[in-house]
Amino acid sequence: MSLAIRTVLGDIPPEELGTCDAHDHLVIGTPLLPCQELDDAEAALAELTAFAALGGGAVVQWTPWGMGPRAEELPDLSRRSGVRVISATGLRQARHYDHDELESVRDGLVIPFRRTAAAV
Repeated sequence: MSLAIRTVLGDIPPEELGTCDAHDHLVIGTPLLPCQELDDAEAALAELTAFAALGGGAVVQWTPWGMGPRAEELPDLSRRSGVRVISATGLRQARHYDHDELESVRDGLVIPFRRTAAAV
């Protein structure tokens, strides 16, 4: 088995990751955090470029589904900055979502854990 880290530009071997910011938000928006939105791609690029200038190699972008992750913009930001971007997935706390919208996706996101002999 070969190890790989999945970035928005494709898989890389772990040794190519470099110094990694393991939890950041390049973009995010939620009504529960008014006036705290990060929604400017050029500002995100400036942050990534500054990080790269200090020796940064990768950022894990933790903005979840439904909070404006703007995943379609991440590959361009990664290319332009030279910083590898890893895009997390999943949901935030339920209070950040409309109840009906959350219910419509819940069953597709939850995978029940089953203890097996291999997991023991």
